[in-house]
Amino acid sequence: MVVPNSKPTLIRTVWTEKPYNPESFRAQMKSIWKTRKNFEIQMVGQNLFLIVFDLEEDLETIMEGRPWLFRKSIILFDGLIQAVERDQIRLNSSPFWIKIDSYLP
Repeated sequence: MVVPNSKPTLIRTVWTEKPYNPESFRAQMKSIWKTRKNFEIQMVGQNLFLIVFDLEEDLETIMEGRPWLFRKSIILFDGLIQAVERDQIRLNSSPFWIKIDSYLP
């Protein structure tokens, strides 16, 4: 069972089959995410993490800034509002924009 924090919380995974060091993920996100307050990253399973924010606005900023990449792999997020069984978690898509320059008819 994955239980959200009382603070604004995301659940996330990295879409990859390659192993990676969770500490390197934490360090990279803390260096690139420009949040107003602190956030904490907690491991809750294999390639499954909670990201707990001190401010709702910081969570919204991260969600609006998608897609985010870690080692050339997309990070999949979802809000976590209520407790959920691990086998019921579905992180399989992420919205993103595509910019097309100089369209010729």
